[in-house]
Amino acid sequence: MGVDYDANYGIGYQVVAGDIPEDDMEDGLDEYLYNRIGDEFQYFHVGAGNYTGETDDAFIVVKDAFKDGLDLTLKKKMLDNELIRLKLESVGDFGSVGGLRVR
Repeated sequence: MGVDYDANYGIGYQVVAGDIPEDDMEDGLDEYLYNRIGDEFQYFHVGAGNYTGETDDAFIVVKDAFKDGLDLTLKKKMLDNELIRLKLESVGDFGSVGGLRVR
């Protein structure tokens, strides 16, 4: 038996659903993000939810975070605005995030 996994990382936040209308969440957070996330950002999940039945942790990160230099002030502000637009809540601080997703 083989194990399928992805390693993901980036600069951003761990997120959870905030005040998202129930109708928009019918197919879950993954589908919600897939259909709505802005072009400047990407999302991923970490954990082993397929094996444990628990919810995987979701993260949103900035694509090409260091493209314009090492100052991330503007990128953080853009991501904060994206979280507001998507009605998501951050878990923890802005910074380096990531992990392994086992499927």
